[in-house]
Amino acid sequence: MSSNSLNASSGFAGWFKIEAFRADEGGQEIPGSRRIAADWFPNLITNAGLDLLGTTGSTDVFTFCRVGSGNTVPAVTDTALVSQVAVTSSEQALTNGVDRSGAFYAWRRRTLRFANGAAAGTLAEVGVSLTNAGALFSRALILDSGGSPTTITVLSDETLDVTYELRLYPVLTDATGTVDISGTTYNWTARPLIPVSYDVVWSGYLGRGIIPYSVAGNPSNGPAVAAVLPAQGSALSSPIASGVITALAYTNGSYQRSFRFDCDLNNANVAGGIGCFFATSGTTNLDANTFGAWAWGLSPKLPKTASFKATFTIRMSWGRYTP
Repeated sequence: MSSNSLNASSGFAGWFKIEAFRADEGGQEIPGSRRIAADWFPNLITNAGLDLLGTTGSTDVFTFCRVGSGNTVPAVTDTALVSQVAVTSSEQALTNGVDRSGAFYAWRRRTLRFANGAAAGTLAEVGVSLTNAGALFSRALILDSGGSPTTITVLSDETLDVTYELRLYPVLTDATGTVDISGTTYNWTARPLIPVSYDVVWSGYLGRGIIPYSVAGNPSNGPAVAAVLPAQGSALSSPIASGVITALAYTNGSYQRSFRFDCDLNNANVAGGIGCFFATSGTTNLDANTFGAWAWGLSPKLPKTASFKATFTIRMSWGRYTP
């Protein structure tokens, strides 16, 4: 494929688990009262949710949980529950990691609590969102162990915990294409890097907007360049700082966003030429988002010296994960 950018793509999926328990007069959970009202079941990420990944900054798209009694089948055009009963952003737990037991994916899991009696009644639907009343990132009918829609009853003296797990599946097969840089055609290869040393950049801030780490001067987190494109299970070797990354405007409904590397005179100067570009999510709370760890190889290598600047564009696309 020939284009003016170097591309990569990922898929997203989400899962819910719902539990209820009773508390004593001091607000402590009564031992033995916790029950699984609905074990892990999948959701539908909405079109609005996919757009949120292109427009949101450092706020999680599953900051709020909403439960309701509506039983209309979820549609990609949904933006709200059919009949909302309660909403909460009371976080009880937040964990993350990666799974290598099958297709590699990163996950981040948040448990949100509805106060005693707040979600009492018969519930049939659940969703998560960036804000308490904004468009839903995802919506699902509550499902039984056989995968069929069901209802759960939450008693007036019960507290409800809903756990949402967001998963990110990078496309592991190399993407390839060509790009024209200053009149020369280069072959590019996009490759996700998944060694254990990069687990935190895959999962640590999953659920925020899709934006690579953009601060110059820390090549281990990118933006960086190197002489050689690493193997998929390997980390980047001898990275060299490449300047800054600027996020370009996102177009609703496109589910892809471009980012411009700007390499100044003293940046990205690799002896023998640039063999790959590198970007990650970053590892610190204030400036880390959803991205993972990606490298884009170039052949032939791109010559770069302190005599001139260089600019190129990468593009990340995303959608709903299908096995």
